[in-house]
Amino acid sequence: MSLPRRLLPLTLLLCGAPCAAQGEPKPATAWCVEGATTLADGMCYFEPPLAEAGQGDGTAPSQPANTLIVFLHSLVRADSDWQYEQQRLMMRTASAMNVALLMPRGRRGIGPGRDQRTVAWPGSPNTQELYEADVLSEWDRARTSVEAKRGQRFSRLLIFGFSNGAYYGTTLAVRNRYPADGYGLFAGGSGSKYNRVLASRSGAKVPVFVGYGTKDPAHADMQSLARMLGDLGWPHQVKAANIGHWVSDAQLQAAIRFLVHSAPVSE
Repeated sequence: MSLPRRLLPLTLLLCGAPCAAQGEPKPATAWCVEGATTLADGMCYFEPPLAEAGQGDGTAPSQPANTLIVFLHSLVRADSDWQYEQQRLMMRTASAMNVALLMPRGRRGIGPGRDQRTVAWPGSPNTQELYEADVLSEWDRARTSVEAKRGQRFSRLLIFGFSNGAYYGTTLAVRNRYPADGYGLFAGGSGSKYNRVLASRSGAKVPVFVGYGTKDPAHADMQSLARMLGDLGWPHQVKAANIGHWVSDAQLQAAIRFLVHSAPVSE
């Protein structure tokens, strides 16, 4: 399932920790935050710029990124700019760890209550049947386009998800649905009976990183996910933080270190 059994308050899922400081959501003029490139399908791409030869200052990488992360956002109101906060966090992490980012957009009307104002991921079997093939094809086209422009393939592909994106990422991992080398699941995902059955049937067990906040109202779901992975002998790592429904820079960086070390380089 894409959501915890006991639903978080909708305002928390749609906004998250920074909302109190942001006030009312403002209309967004574009999906991609400033600093990210908008691709043909409307998703966002970011890759840390390289340092010029002989002029590296220690902040820009000297080699192109060879790991690509597909980042799956939380529930987002279509008239808000809540995705920007998440994209900024991921871009900051990408710059620190020298990885590239694809930041796609979910679909309206497939989240809680099928609300057309909410952008979400296909977490249920019904929405997966209707929308998943199109969603995953969109990711493939974007990766192919980016690799063609940069003239170099990525050696690793990781899926990171936050909140609703993490619940959906969990279903991708336990179904072995997408050819990823690892998953980072933050503030979402669960070891539900349904996920456990799917995971027990999975032929591949790619590494999974679970990050959650001890103050998150739904943290028990992430703890159950970690227990499920351990019970099934799934390679994984868990990192809790003293935060609410959010993800820290330290958790993201720890996930990249773990998954890049654990995942073999693709041929």
